[in-house]
Amino acid sequence: MPKKEEQKGQAKQESGKTKELRITTVHVVTKDSIIKNQRQLSLLYIIDKLGPIHERTLHSIVKHIQELGAPLGYNFVKVVDGLYSLELKNDLIALTYVGFIDTDPLRRKYRTTSEGKEALEKHSVPPGVIKVLEENRENLKNLIALFDSQIDLQLRRKTERESRKTPSFRIMMR
Repeated sequence: MPKKEEQKGQAKQESGKTKELRITTVHVVTKDSIIKNQRQLSLLYIIDKLGPIHERTLHSIVKHIQELGAPLGYNFVKVVDGLYSLELKNDLIALTYVGFIDTDPLRRKYRTTSEGKEALEKHSVPPGVIKVLEENRENLKNLIALFDSQIDLQLRRKTERESRKTPSFRIMMR
């Protein structure tokens, strides 16, 4: 009997059809976990003080804020459109998930919700972040205006190209 069971086990392994149960852990995002996370709370503060802001612009601005001395701890890589941080993207997803930020559907920019503003009123942001933002507010606002206008122009051009390429449904039906 044992030989048959061993042979069956070997046959399953050879054919690659074994079934495995894989358990992965996932960090649960709650409002309390966001409030306890100084980096996410700082990002919420940045969006509140400098937003509404495009996501691509936010990556560049956060990198600049870190270079000015704010201890945020994001790692950035260069991509075709500029800078990108996976940690920053994940924090944006978490902030959106709990309802602290949302995206303006027309302008495609992140903005703080009333719940996010309330969280900022009740909980403190690291003083280093506040200091850097207050000392460089005008320069940061000017950079955001420049980056966002470039992105808006690219989005408009893309929309125009797509509208010229795709004939309307009515024309196709004739």
